[in-house]
Amino acid sequence: MKSANLSFKDDIAYSQNFDDIYFNTDKPQKESEYVFASAIDEIWHKQQSFIVAETGFGAGLNFITLAKKFKNSNKKLHFVSIEGYPLSKDELSLIYAKLGIYKQESKRLISIFPPRINGIHRIEFAPNITLDLCFGEVTNMIAELDFKADIWFLDGFAPSKNEAMWSEEIFNHISRLTRINGIARTYSCAKVVRENFSKAGFLLELRAGYGKKRQMSHAILQESKECEKQGYFARATITTDKKDVLIIGAGVAGVASAFELQNLGYKVTIAEKMDRVATNGSSNHCGILIPLITKPDVLLGKMHINAFLQAVNFYKNNLSKTYINFSGAYEYAFDDELFKRYFSHEGISDEIFDFYKENLPYPAIFVKHGAYARPAKICQKIASGLNVITNFCYQSHKHLKNGKISVKFANKKEIKTDILIFATGSQSTEIFKNLPISFVRGQVTHIAKIGDIKYPQSAKGYITPLVKDRHVVGATYSRNENFSQAKAGDDVENLQKISEFVDINRAEILDSHVAYRGYSSDRFPIIGALHDEEFYKQTYDNLFWSKNRGVSKKAKYEPNVFLNIAHGSRGLGTAILGAKLIADLIASRPLCIEKSLFNELHSARFLIRKLKKGIK
Repeated sequence: MKSANLSFKDDIAYSQNFDDIYFNTDKPQKESEYVFASAIDEIWHKQQSFIVAETGFGAGLNFITLAKKFKNSNKKLHFVSIEGYPLSKDELSLIYAKLGIYKQESKRLISIFPPRINGIHRIEFAPNITLDLCFGEVTNMIAELDFKADIWFLDGFAPSKNEAMWSEEIFNHISRLTRINGIARTYSCAKVVRENFSKAGFLLELRAGYGKKRQMSHAILQESKECEKQGYFARATITTDKKDVLIIGAGVAGVASAFELQNLGYKVTIAEKMDRVATNGSSNHCGILIPLITKPDVLLGKMHINAFLQAVNFYKNNLSKTYINFSGAYEYAFDDELFKRYFSHEGISDEIFDFYKENLPYPAIFVKHGAYARPAKICQKIASGLNVITNFCYQSHKHLKNGKISVKFANKKEIKTDILIFATGSQSTEIFKNLPISFVRGQVTHIAKIGDIKYPQSAKGYITPLVKDRHVVGATYSRNENFSQAKAGDDVENLQKISEFVDINRAEILDSHVAYRGYSSDRFPIIGALHDEEFYKQTYDNLFWSKNRGVSKKAKYEPNVFLNIAHGSRGLGTAILGAKLIADLIASRPLCIEKSLFNELHSARFLIRKLKKGIK
């Protein structure tokens, strides 16, 4: 990430990058209230929840000023802000110390401020306030967003100092991301601002400015600049305002999805085919929470880091050390390819990784918030606050004329619901035969205490710290093998893979555990609305010829049916991303992940790739 390059002139925060001050007056909170936060007053009485977006987060002054209005309210705020040069925690602390304002709120912001790496970072600032910080160059980042804001704050450095922030392209994206009659506010009335508001479909009104500024801009969107070039990946629109949700599957993906939606006011039931929760891929005694580390610009790795950071926040906010311990974790580069991959993050991802090139037995990367967790216990804990019904094995579903979905089970019972979510793990191979999903048999080995292992360690295999008298060592990987009994040969294989860490000749095997994981053919999970297969084949059958020109016709989905599946061996992270992303789609919120990554999770991506090759 680019540095904010902060300095101070007479105690006023100053950006050396843009040769401009962060705040225009000696009472910046009053200017923030006048120019920006007061916009909410014009629509406060009309709705219960608000989406407010911003270009230029800076020190978060506008966010805090607005958030204070929600402090003693039951109304909800979802605030999305783009920042290309994020300040450090120390710099934020210094700014607010010099300002002498918002002591409680700034302390909260700083305590949960995310690592400064490119991407969308979701923060639960308060029970009714969500903050999405979007770190990255504004032109790139704004194209990655997908929502309809009620209000926009345009608060970048002056147009004469920061042309990219005020370009026609940026205003067109703001138009795309604003609801009709939505408001946009900025302190600037520069010619380029007035012209670009007009070109982007806004009706501009010049109002009295704050303090020494004669005027400010207040604009209302009259006509949206829609520019969808990949209509087949357009987000699904929920077609019901009813709140009944049925989730199939009670592993991490299922219980996390239920937890997120229940917190949003939905009435959720989980149907589990076995007699208890967490019986398959989520049933391990202990597992490791770490991201898959690729080179920094690889989409698969970016998705995993997003999922990892969201999962860290989720577990820290909701569970104690009984269930998950954030000790940090070591990943070892045991070959040249891994060395290149891991150490390509040096100088880029230093706030989430430490780097040890001279480490033994191999160079290592230390994942600062890596953890060892108890998946089955986590599921049981979260499920204790949910409505879970067991011995309900899914068979089929159909859509009724009244908009409900009728779901049938092997016990001959039927449940009618408004929204249906599949979190079915390896069982997904039987349900979604048109998706390239396979199941993988994995066996872990439990051994008695051996050495003083304080952190999860992973190279060719992995070993966890001691949890309830045993280490977990794993794991084998046998695609499409259906054999639920433990194999002695798999235990030998698991121990061989950790021979660099412990003396395996002293290892005492206590027992073993077998579970099955679901994988997609491209290693991404499958998360989001379930596409309408026939509609896609008919509507996008000419992609072979038009793939470079874009397709604007928007996708069609099976109404109100969603997937949170194919999480492989890193479901402790990606299942949480899935839960939050599905909640965003159902509740029509901003997405918690960039649009380019959302597309890689889409259920239709495999079909689209075929159609682009002329294959149906």
